[in-house]
Amino acid sequence: MNENETIIVAAFKDEAAAEAAIQSLLEWDKRVRDVKLGTIGTVRRQAGKIKSEVAHSSFLKRGMPISADASRILAQELTEDHIAVVVACDDFEATMVSDNLVRSGGRILASTYELTPQERAEEQKNIEDALAVQDMEEAAEKAKRPTSHNINRAL
Repeated sequence: MNENETIIVAAFKDEAAAEAAIQSLLEWDKRVRDVKLGTIGTVRRQAGKIKSEVAHSSFLKRGMPISADASRILAQELTEDHIAVVVACDDFEATMVSDNLVRSGGRILASTYELTPQERAEEQKNIEDALAVQDMEEAAEKAKRPTSHNINRAL
């Protein structure tokens, strides 16, 4: 059945790598009769705002069901140069989609496919590591801001 309810999200360092990954997925989708990928899109940060674009669309029953933590990681990954590729697929296609994205230079940020306990632990560690980095960056940024009691203080 072609439900395309599994979502895979991968981050790429540049648009060229993301576009190459999308083209590879589209070629695979055309070449293999049993493969019918759903929506394939990109998410990027432009002028400080998150923008999404659909590269390929097939019927998709629901939106992007990723966790709040995965959404934070996605937002953290999306610097002005980085881009994320989001793919809707069936469960039986999920591993192959993930492998394709990784071979194309992507790093898997989120997947709604049921993972083994070891894979789930590795994904959770990646999430925790990314959140720790984000927390440190936020703390460093906050420390740089002057506090109101330091302003206009006589020396």
